[in-house]
Amino acid sequence: MPSQSTRGLYLEPRSVVFVGVPRRSGPGSLNPVDNLKKWAYQGNIRLVHPHVSEIAGIPVVPQVSDLNGPADLAVISTPRETVPGIIAECGKLGIRAAVVTVQGFAEADSRGADIQRLMVEESRRWGVRILGPNTLGVSNAFSRFNTSFMPMNREEVPVGVVCQSGVFFVGVKQLIGGMGMGVDVGNACDVGITETLEWLGSEEKLKVIALHAEELKQGKEFIRVAEQVSRRIPIVALKTGRSSEGAKAAASHSGSMAGEDRVVDAALRKAGMIRVDETQEMADLIQAFRKLPPMKGPRVAVITLTGAGGILLLDAMERYGLQRAQFSDGTLDAIQALSPEWMPLSNPMDIWPAVMKNSMKTGYGAALKGVLQDPNVDGVFCLTLGLESDEQKSLGAEDLIGELAEKYQKPVVVWCYGSRYDDAAARLKENYAKALPVPSLERGIKVLAAMARYEGWRQRCN
Repeated sequence: MPSQSTRGLYLEPRSVVFVGVPRRSGPGSLNPVDNLKKWAYQGNIRLVHPHVSEIAGIPVVPQVSDLNGPADLAVISTPRETVPGIIAECGKLGIRAAVVTVQGFAEADSRGADIQRLMVEESRRWGVRILGPNTLGVSNAFSRFNTSFMPMNREEVPVGVVCQSGVFFVGVKQLIGGMGMGVDVGNACDVGITETLEWLGSEEKLKVIALHAEELKQGKEFIRVAEQVSRRIPIVALKTGRSSEGAKAAASHSGSMAGEDRVVDAALRKAGMIRVDETQEMADLIQAFRKLPPMKGPRVAVITLTGAGGILLLDAMERYGLQRAQFSDGTLDAIQALSPEWMPLSNPMDIWPAVMKNSMKTGYGAALKGVLQDPNVDGVFCLTLGLESDEQKSLGAEDLIGELAEKYQKPVVVWCYGSRYDDAAARLKENYAKALPVPSLERGIKVLAAMARYEGWRQRCN
């Protein structure tokens, strides 16, 4: 049998052995075997448990040494005192990768720290790599494999996750909108963030990586890997433990110190990563990098149905380092011809009088097509209405925006307002791949600004 890389043993194992899964299966049992069956995993599943002979229809052996040959990966969920010995048994059998899901190690007390050290010693003695402890492990929707004992939905989305908490697995839909591949490093006693970031950074299926870290080890090597990955795809980084209290909590959660935040911040920026302060900002950017074309510069065109909205956007653009695009000759001609003589147009482009004189489709179409074709425009911010169904038929522009955004390689961000703004935003989200609805004006501008900074960094590097 050909050997597999460490990455392959974790993310695409052909066989897995679970040591210490629950005796029951079915709803409420938190049995990872149920999750694999739900995902239709095609590899070989074997089980080790000292007290039962069958779980979920799969035969069980009492100890690792009773297995008929090695597996690619062992998932260990036994009491902490037993784990070093089980790691040794795995090594003797030829198992070269393990996920230790249980808690109670360096993050807990001095006894746990001692057990973790012994576990690492055994892993090095027998050549077994360890992910964890205190982790949900790995998830790869593309290969239908995960080690989580918590139920998870399978979505083949182009988003990778490297994290230090299972909440980014179980709550991934709410936090960032979905995950195709993920690694929870937990305490990171052996396999850590640097190595797993390198694994996901080589995946052609992924368009963006979400990174959650409480602490960052291997400083120079981490920066080298992160910069290499960032040249290909963006990394949106949420480094927690910024406050003194947050740093203390991070130490007790992952068993490591969080590090000096100013140094971390400079290092992340140097490596081209996009650092965020909040989960909502991370979710916005993950969806933007997943859906939108690159933002090749800082020049933004604004198409609005309200003059006040345009002014709010100008203030936000200045605050976050974006520029008001200066339109090329001819860009305004089509929409100016539709506007009243008393309404001169510029940027922001208030097209409400043109819409009232003609129609939403005619006015918005002329304006948006013009700025998307303008070489002086790098990105577009659209404000549009979401109204009751009858009014929406004549005054809704979301379909038009979505259709035109598909034809041009420029990011289009859309803020919908009105009595049914959420319906208009949902229609955009569900039906169009290259127009991104945002929940506020400022969050939309932050998205475009972050995309422009990232693309500027990548252009300078290349």
